[in-house]
Amino acid sequence: MFFLGTGAAELSPNPFCNCEVCARLRKEGAKPRKRSSLLIDNRNIVDFGPEVPAASQQYGQPLYDLDNVFITHTHEDHFAASTAEILTMTPYRNGRTLEIYMSEKGIAWTFSMIEAMDSVSRGKSSFRKLLDTGKIRFVPVKPYVDFTAGGMEVFAVESNHHANGDGELALNYLFRLANGKKLMYAADTGLYDKKNLEALSGSKADCLVMEGTGGSKPFPDESAHLNAENYVRNVHAMAENDVISNNTAIFVTHICSVGNNYNHEEYQAYLDANCRYKATVAYDGMEYSL
Repeated sequence: MFFLGTGAAELSPNPFCNCEVCARLRKEGAKPRKRSSLLIDNRNIVDFGPEVPAASQQYGQPLYDLDNVFITHTHEDHFAASTAEILTMTPYRNGRTLEIYMSEKGIAWTFSMIEAMDSVSRGKSSFRKLLDTGKIRFVPVKPYVDFTAGGMEVFAVESNHHANGDGELALNYLFRLANGKKLMYAADTGLYDKKNLEALSGSKADCLVMEGTGGSKPFPDESAHLNAENYVRNVHAMAENDVISNNTAIFVTHICSVGNNYNHEEYQAYLDANCRYKATVAYDGMEYSL
């Protein structure tokens, strides 16, 4: 798997921001973070934000063999129409339809957006043309129901993170890969409730990639994102419910610099000091073999 991006919506450092944190990151020469996206393999990707094409170019990770896009939710840093629309200018690909998986409420909102784009374009928008020519297809995901996609068994749970659709909640995905390894991807999310811990109990994922958006910034328990403290609490709760095990490879992604005083090394030091399980702060361009 390959981290195409590990930042939150604002990017890190935020290019429009000159706060103390962003200024410090620039002065230190910190590696910039594009908005989060994870390439599971050459056929499957989680989230399709605006920097995905640029990250593909930068890191030499081509997307022409992609078959499946798993969208956590419709916020623009996770699903950007501009990324999909590049397909209208792509004459040579694998000849297969790109399947876009997302919640039913997320799909409903997306189709309302496509209808609006059709209206302002005085005809068919690029997105509509992709649908009509069969280059993309939306596939609804029912949370808490197993399904198969891309040679994987997939299970999704709903987080407490509200998105653009009416009643839409972000999905967190558990993938059982073709080799039998299990990958848990949780962004955006807050602290897991009893329902999700029970639904995922016994999974013993081989890898956990989970957002740690806030870093040092104080977050309340009901927040729809995790800071460093709540990230550790979520990891510990997952371990207590066998969602992960002692051998799980754990990574932090979706990191924001706004209000977060940790640089990469300080975030890692916090996890090393407070988490009972080895957790690694991911960075753009990072690769891990499952």
